[in-house]
Amino acid sequence: MTVPTKLVADYLDTFPPLPLDDDHWLGIVRAMRLSPQQAKIAELVLRGMCDKQIAAAMGISEPTIRTYLQRIFARTQTHGRMELAMRVLAVSHQVDHEARCRQER
Repeated sequence: MTVPTKLVADYLDTFPPLPLDDDHWLGIVRAMRLSPQQAKIAELVLRGMCDKQIAAAMGISEPTIRTYLQRIFARTQTHGRMELAMRVLAVSHQVDHEARCRQER
């Protein structure tokens, strides 16, 4: 993967960040068993980017992005972007609940 240029970094800043702190997002990624590349693509999908925008931001082709998305959907047992977002929300609640249970022990 290429290092994002300042132009790409500025472009990414125009999209809203995920409303999750880094540790919580990592817990979701682990629970969903996503690879680092899949996690980055899922993050950009959740930030509202289309395939073309994700490809430009990551420096890879659109067909590769579509392949990654199909694998993400298969791994998370979802059938599209909205269902993926809903699954992330559900897993987020699960991760949060498990963290609270560990703190209570």
